[in-house]
Formats: sequence, C-alpha cells, structure tokens
Amino acid sequence: MKKISKNIFLSLFFAFVSTNFVAANEGSLLSPAPVFEVQNQHKSNSSNYFNLANIVDSFLNNETQTSDEIVDDKSKIRKEFISITSKFNQGNAKVAYDEYEKLIEKIDNDTSLLTLSRILYEIGYFSLANKAVEKIIYKNQFYDNILDLEKSYKPKDNLSKDDEIFYAKIYSSIYFDNSASEALNELSQINTKKNKSDYLHFMLARANYELKQYQLAYNLINKAISFNQDNVNYQMFKIDTLLALKKYKEAYSLIEKLEKTKLTINFVSELELKKQTALASLVKNDKDKKYHTANKVYLEGNFEKAKKDCQNILNFDKDNHKIISLYAKSELASKNIERANVYFVNAYKIEKNNLDTIIGLGDIRYLHGDYKNSVKIYKKAYKKDKNNYETIIKLALAHRQYAKYPKELRKLENIIDKMPKNEYLAYYKSAISVAQKNNVLKEDYLKKALSINPMYENALGELVELHLENKNYKTAKALIYNAAFTLEKNYYYYYLCGLYSQAMGKRKDAVQFYKTSLNLNPTFEIANIKLLKLIPDSFDEEI
Repeated sequence: MKKISKNIFLSLFFAFVSTNFVAANEGSLLSPAPVFEVQNQHKSNSSNYFNLANIVDSFLNNETQTSDEIVDDKSKIRKEFISITSKFNQGNAKVAYDEYEKLIEKIDNDTSLLTLSRILYEIGYFSLANKAVEKIIYKNQFYDNILDLEKSYKPKDNLSKDDEIFYAKIYSSIYFDNSASEALNELSQINTKKNKSDYLHFMLARANYELKQYQLAYNLINKAISFNQDNVNYQMFKIDTLLALKKYKEAYSLIEKLEKTKLTINFVSELELKKQTALASLVKNDKDKKYHTANKVYLEGNFEKAKKDCQNILNFDKDNHKIISLYAKSELASKNIERANVYFVNAYKIEKNNLDTIIGLGDIRYLHGDYKNSVKIYKKAYKKDKNNYETIIKLALAHRQYAKYPKELRKLENIIDKMPKNEYLAYYKSAISVAQKNNVLKEDYLKKALSINPMYENALGELVELHLENKNYKTAKALIYNAAFTLEKNYYYYYLCGLYSQAMGKRKDAVQFYKTSLNLNPTFEIANIKLLKLIPDSFDEEI
C-alpha cells in the first residue's frame, strides 16, 4: 500500500462519508428510544478494550420502529450488527463468527469496515478483521489506520478458526457474562508452560484482572509481551495492571514510552486519560491531584462537568491557578469566550508560566482579532514547549492572519506537515478553542482530526453540532448514522440524536434521547442541562 497525500485524503474521505450516509432512512435512524434501565451492562474492572458492550448494550433494548417506517439496507445492516453482537454477548461465539462473516459482505462503506475490523480484532476474530480490511476499497486513504490496527491487535502466531471462536467465547464470558472464573478454568486446562502463545497469556491476564488478581494479571501480560513486544493492546493492558497494583511510576513511564511511538493512533485519547489517572496518584501536591482528576473529565469532552468540578474545588481553593485555567479552558470549549478571558487573566495573575494559561490568553487575543498580540503570546508558549503541536498550529494560524513574518510561517508549516499522526488531537483542541468563531476553520480542523482517526468520537460529535448549527441537517444526520455504528460511548450517540431532534423542533423526541443518554451516563452534564431546559416547555406532565 502506498500512502496518499493528506489533502487528497481529507477531501476524498469526507466526500465518501457524506455520499454513503446521507441516504440513511430518516425514521429508522432517529426514532426516539424509550428510556430504560440498562440490562446486563458490562461492569468490567478494565477500561482497556474497544468497548463493544457500550456500543451494543443500550441498542439491544432501545430499538423501536413505527409501523409506517421504511427500513433501508443500511438500517437493516445496523440492526443485523446489533443482533449478531447480542448473540456474541450471550456466548454464541460460533454463530456470531459465521454471521459477522456474512455481514462483512453486506457493508459497502470503508469507514464502517474499518470500525468493524477494530471490533473484530478486539474480540479475537482476527481472520474476520482481515476480511473486513481487505474489503476496504480505498485502502490508501486508511493506510495508517490499517497498519495501526494490525500492530495494535494481531497476535504473533495466526490462530485457527476454532481457536478464534474458543478465545472469543472466553472474551464473552469475561466481559459479558461476568464468568471470569469459569473462563479462567477453561484457559487453565491449556498447558501454559509448553504453550508460547502470546494471545493465550493475554486472555489469562484478562481473566485474572477481572477477578482482581492483579499481580497474576501483571505477570501474565508480561509473559504475553515477551512473546510479542509490538502489540500495543498488550502494553495498554499492562498499564491497567500497573495502575491496579498502584505502581503509578511504572505506569507513567510506560505511558511516556507509548506516547513516543507513531503506532498508537487508536489509543491516543485513551492513553491521555490513563496518564491523568497515573499523575493524579503520583503527584504529592493536593492541588495537582485535583487538577489531574478534573483534567481527565475535560479531556473526555465533558466540559460542563469539568466546569462544575473546577468550581467545587475553587470554592475551597480560590487561588489554584491550574484549576482556574482549566475552568477557563472549559468555558472556552463551551463557547463562553468572555468568561474564559476573565478566568485566564485571573490565572495569569497568580502564575505567569502555566502553558495552558499562556495558550488560552493567545486564543482570546486571536478570537478578538488581535493577531499581533496573539502571535506574541503563542511565541512565548512555543518557546516553553517546542513539541506542543497545539501551540504550533495556533501560532501558524495567527501568523497567517498577521502576515508579517513569512519565513517563520513557512518554518511552522513545515513542522505541521511532518507532524506525527498520533498528534491529531492538536487539531481537535484547536477546533474547540481558537477556531470556534470561524465555522469554516473549525470544520477544517475537525475533519483533519477525523481524517487521521475516523473513530475519534469527540471530533465527530463537535462536527455534528457544527452542521446542526449551520442547518446542514442531512450532513449532520449522515454523521450521526455513522456514529450509531462507531461510537464507543453509546450515551454520546443518544445525545447527538437529542441535538438533532431538538434542532428539528421535535422536543418530545429530544427529551427522550437526552434522558436515555443520562441513563447510560448520569455524569454527562451537558445532556442534563439540555434536558432541564426542555422540560418546562411542554413536558411537565410527562416527565
């Protein structure tokens, strides 16, 4: 496979997404789901897996269809995917294998095939994942994603179909049936002393982890890694075991090591969250502990909750400059520019060397059209950390507007052109901050983030909101349709459906969607705010 240029990829990728999903049936995509108590929801101790349970659990009890609804082929495929995964959930690994294989032949969208391949890699159907990848038409566009998935998940030795089905059943027992002890008994019947299968030792580690036997899990994942050092998924799981064992320094060292690799596209955002968890336990200063805990919420994209958490801290610690700056960043991401400005200024008065505060002040100057001073401020931030790509992107942007130093701009653009793929979050962070007054620029940055990682849900959600704001309802619905198949955080899918219904004036449907979103994640504060604003309009008697 040959690589394709970034700009060509960007245009082809989003043209392809639009043409393949705009035709999604109106009724079948966004029929309001009844609010429900989540049944058999996965309660794993581990966060280190592509959360198939979160994709499926709510769909299983939420799919409704009106009598006059016309179900198109794409809607049927989505429902079939949910049905197959329900069977897998129930331990029917052989049936699920055969039906997933048939499903691959019915999917004609490259993004969906890529996402399905990741799901299949995660649950151990490696041969099926390969088939899904092989069916991708524009492989060049997804070159890095395909390579990353292979490096991230594939075991060292090829497994037979029977072995894949066996391990998939083990996976189902561990993560869906809460039968980790039974899974461990089955795995223990294999002679591990003579067996050098990295995947066997990985599954043994998973079962022990679920049983809270963390030291055994740690020993076993190390054994798996000794057989296959390139598998990033194993390394990510090792971080989980280190955190569980409270070996935070070792966990942080491994996180730093993985951050430097160029093969972690699918794990970048997850790795950032683990880093905040490790740092919150490593730092001795109580202020820093609170900061890293709140920052994790911010990085998850839950800006309203981040603001609430920051405010709770500031009620008792009003001079915590890191928290003040984080509050300002959350306000800025929530489009409250002037409030953000006040807090960035207050944070700067307390501490003038905090990088986030300096970048934030540069953002405010840029958003106010003061390009001269935004360049000056971003330069200060750049000198503090020349490896911070968010700063580099913003400094280049300000230089283009200021148009005074073409040589400096060319230098920055060259750096951006060579930017490692695993730095794509810099585009997303720029989109929700400095680009928010310019919809064209914001869309461009979000698309750049998604062109590198089509499964990055925070950018996908922001893009949906942007299209709704611009009244591009068909495009927004196309992206939501895609999200129905790709989002790990299913509560976010229902939130997006709520936004769409609200934009279309269907308030009753929006209320149902927001309630379902909150049922899945009660801490998702923005859905709660949206719901509370809608309730007084016309639903007091129904709530």
